[in-house]
Amino acid sequence: MVASGWPVYVTRNYRTTYYFTGTLTPAESPVAFVAWADGRFELVTAETYSPDRCVTQPFADLNRKLAALLPEEAVVVREDRGALPEILALRRRKEPDEIGEIRESLRLCAVAYDAAREAIRPGATELDVYLAMHAAISRAHGAVVPFPGDFACGERCVRGGGLPTTRVLAEGDLYILDLFPAPALYFGDTCRTFAVGGNASARQHAAWEAVMDARRLAESLVRPGVPAREVHAKVKSFLDAQPVSENSFWHHSGHGIGHDGHEAPRIMTPSSDVFEEGDVIALEPGVYSKAIRGGVRLEDNYIVRAEGLERLFEYRLEL
Repeated sequence: MVASGWPVYVTRNYRTTYYFTGTLTPAESPVAFVAWADGRFELVTAETYSPDRCVTQPFADLNRKLAALLPEEAVVVREDRGALPEILALRRRKEPDEIGEIRESLRLCAVAYDAAREAIRPGATELDVYLAMHAAISRAHGAVVPFPGDFACGERCVRGGGLPTTRVLAEGDLYILDLFPAPALYFGDTCRTFAVGGNASARQHAAWEAVMDARRLAESLVRPGVPAREVHAKVKSFLDAQPVSENSFWHHSGHGIGHDGHEAPRIMTPSSDVFEEGDVIALEPGVYSKAIRGGVRLEDNYIVRAEGLERLFEYRLEL
């Protein structure tokens, strides 16, 4: 704050408040964190329900509390929704407790994939598989867990993903499951691909091999000081040279993970990010086409170390 010339910093972003205080509130709850350049800080909340009065404008109540704390003449740096660049820079390198939260998310990813292997069969629906996974991770965690991700099967995942539907799984479909459960606002972000019916075709195996080779290439390239867009360019060039890919690799090669699902470094063409020691990242090359009845995407998470990557997720990769 001193370096940036901030006398007072106020955030009403519930993620940033959690980052600084460890207080986890629902996104719709009024909460704020106030810090002064002299080292003082305060957590400010407001009621959303009271048995003693009708609460109709909880965020207005929060603002009144903030106004009472801050003199009118104070120069206040405010953050309401997206985090300021200075805060994002702080959040980029993860502390051990943050790595622990990411590992918990990854543990639940493995639980979900085990459940998916039992649920994926011809005749089941995307929704059947999703519900089996969500039930399994809720039991494993001991509470209901926010469970975003991509749950599209077959040709639905050629150019996208999204929420599960009642689409019926067919023998020979490829099923991409890109999962990022967040028990406490910290995301692991992994992807595995399953062959519905268990018998992948020769072309599907070729696509899997191409993606595996692209993963190995990306892993070999990431080092502190390397521009992220250079890694993406080499991964894309490699995949585009594989006939089975049909130039279908349309998305990023990866991204930072942690407090948000996508953080710096962004591993994509427009990115100006450079890998730093301590970054926690996902790498996720993919191949997609109607010819392989969907796509293959394989995603794992890593910590960037001085000598290379430390892999955080060890779940099996085969179709």
